[in-house]
Amino acid sequence: MSEKTHSSRLSSYKNAGHGSTDLRRKRAELSVALRKQARDEQLLKRRALSPEAGEEVHEEKVYTVEEIVQGLRSGDLALMTAYARAARRMLSKEQNPPITPMVNAGIIKPLVDALDRDDCPDLQFEASWAITNIASGTHDHTMAVVDGGAIPKLVTLLGRGGVVGEQSAWALGNIAGDGPQTRDAVLSHGALTVLLPLCTPHTPASQLRTAVWTYSNFCRNKNPLVKFDYVAPALPYISDLLEIADKDVLADACWALSYLTDGPNERIEAVQATPRLLTRAVALLSHASPAVRTPALRAVGNMLTGSDEQTDRCLDAGCLEHIIELLRCGKPSLMKEAAWAVSNILAGTQPQIQRAIDSGVLVHLLHVLTTEDIKCQKEAAWAITNLCLGGTPEQLDSLITAGFLEPYCQLLSAPDHRAISVVLDGLTNLLQAAVKYGQLEALCLRLEEIGALDQIENLQQHENESIYKKVLHILDTYFAEQDDPNALPTQTEDEYQFGAAGNQNINF
Repeated sequence: MSEKTHSSRLSSYKNAGHGSTDLRRKRAELSVALRKQARDEQLLKRRALSPEAGEEVHEEKVYTVEEIVQGLRSGDLALMTAYARAARRMLSKEQNPPITPMVNAGIIKPLVDALDRDDCPDLQFEASWAITNIASGTHDHTMAVVDGGAIPKLVTLLGRGGVVGEQSAWALGNIAGDGPQTRDAVLSHGALTVLLPLCTPHTPASQLRTAVWTYSNFCRNKNPLVKFDYVAPALPYISDLLEIADKDVLADACWALSYLTDGPNERIEAVQATPRLLTRAVALLSHASPAVRTPALRAVGNMLTGSDEQTDRCLDAGCLEHIIELLRCGKPSLMKEAAWAVSNILAGTQPQIQRAIDSGVLVHLLHVLTTEDIKCQKEAAWAITNLCLGGTPEQLDSLITAGFLEPYCQLLSAPDHRAISVVLDGLTNLLQAAVKYGQLEALCLRLEEIGALDQIENLQQHENESIYKKVLHILDTYFAEQDDPNALPTQTEDEYQFGAAGNQNINF
């Protein structure tokens, strides 16, 4: 979010439903660290290791790379298969497989040529496995496979199914996972059409896991996003797969959804329009495995960044109950994402804010705010800041009653500049509301009592210019008269309330 955009949204107090969509934060606006975590949790590429323990021990001979390349060019099917198997085994080593020496020795062309040998499925299998592992390497390794003409041949083999088809799917998944260019190259050769028959609950488990992981790589990567028409035909299949028991399939299906919903609202609309898909994704927020809950939360959280109508559908599907559980799950990465999801609900219309408050989310949000993880705290602060901006007087009373003010203001001493900035924005919003509803003096007194005013004044020395300007604005606008104790309000009752006709008494 640009500083200009961020500042403009604070220029006036938001009334019901006015500009709420602009406050929601799409995935691209979160931190680099958060995006990196997604890469760590769901692998872009996978290397296929040999299943037989100690298989190399039983090899009669260890070949050199040069011997393998020459053997693959021999023209003798039996020899070619043996040398392809030797290549596959070398490339399947757990530590430091010799991908670069093999590519430099010219192994790509004979391996790709071997994919055409329909008269020897064993050779095709070994060649596709070796290519899979080459494509699991660096970008240059993957491009060597692509430039060698492997994609159309792998797509053809994928369409034939069986173990060769499964291995070809794996190879295509590695190629697609390398980046937008290779992803689009795979899809432009019609890979999804031949992959879809494998994406059913009746597919053997191993093949189904590979197929769904491959599909997730078809959906991932940005700059540019995948062409939605290329991958949308799989959505009904994904909806069906969200009901099976296999947690690996569920995890990769949810990762695919998270990539597809991380973009324009039109994509969210297409996902939500797929029968039963949204309700099934929401249900997985309470799955026993964190490997499933994480991408399910990412997908639902992305949908909550959409239009007000799209957010309403998520709420109608019961997402709040599950998100509250995740706010208390004890796993910082999930708590952070759950708080981010709540922040987008609280950036919505006042009825959406009320649904969140009625669910009891505020006390759980404050729990996140008091954790030791600054990333969790920052996301919780965002949620509170949004409520400060968009809430009704009664909703602001609910926030005050929940006891947010002191832990919220403690973040003014955080080492994270963005966390400080978010809290200053929230206090600015709250002070603006206090002016509107005649509660400025009472709020200023409370901020002084809890030490927040001292913290704000100390931030005048902060090295960040944006923070300095926000602090100066708060002090000059709302505290200029507070040096005179006679200017403070005389309170006959120890009460503080935003709503003139509210029913909550806030005692300090």
